[in-house]
Amino acid sequence: MTSTSRSQSRAARLHLLQRRNLAAHASSLLNSKEEALQHERSRLQAHASRSAQQWRQHCKHAEEWLLRSLALGANDELQTLIARGAARATVTPDWQMSMGVAYPGNVRCEPGPAPAVSSTAALRPTIDAYRSALVAAAEHAATTTALVRLDDEVGATRRRRRAIEEHLIPRLDADIHRMDLYLDEAEREEALRVQLARNRRKVARP
Repeated sequence: MTSTSRSQSRAARLHLLQRRNLAAHASSLLNSKEEALQHERSRLQAHASRSAQQWRQHCKHAEEWLLRSLALGANDELQTLIARGAARATVTPDWQMSMGVAYPGNVRCEPGPAPAVSSTAALRPTIDAYRSALVAAAEHAATTTALVRLDDEVGATRRRRRAIEEHLIPRLDADIHRMDLYLDEAEREEALRVQLARNRRKVARP
């Protein structure tokens, strides 16, 4: 191997080492990101459990008021309200970012103006209870949507990290090892050529 070839091989080995160091750094960053996402996911999971429980409680409360209203004769007015259709609710999520992931944080839910009712005094609390249940449903939907988005990012981050740790880094290590063997063999061959040249000069002396 010529000196130029050896220089090129050493430069190639240095390039492999730099790639290997970059891959290790990328793996460390992805691991830190995955841990941060898991921490945020745990927080959101706890919030989702609370919001689901609150939603169920509001629904149960609304159903209880509905039964009271029906028992007090509000069926005809309820059917009229249903046929007329409810006012359109407005749901506005407050989007936030965490580790490059956009997901809904707090959410504002405005059910719209409540209809006028007159058949029984129990109908107004019934409507209010269902409006509260709608707000609770929006809050729970925002939290579960955030969890889905975080789960997707956790999975993608984990796949990228594993691809680096289980495929890229081992392949670079193998390439570096082969390059080391190649350079060691070339150095031994060069040392042998130098020694043979010295021996020939010694024999050629008078």
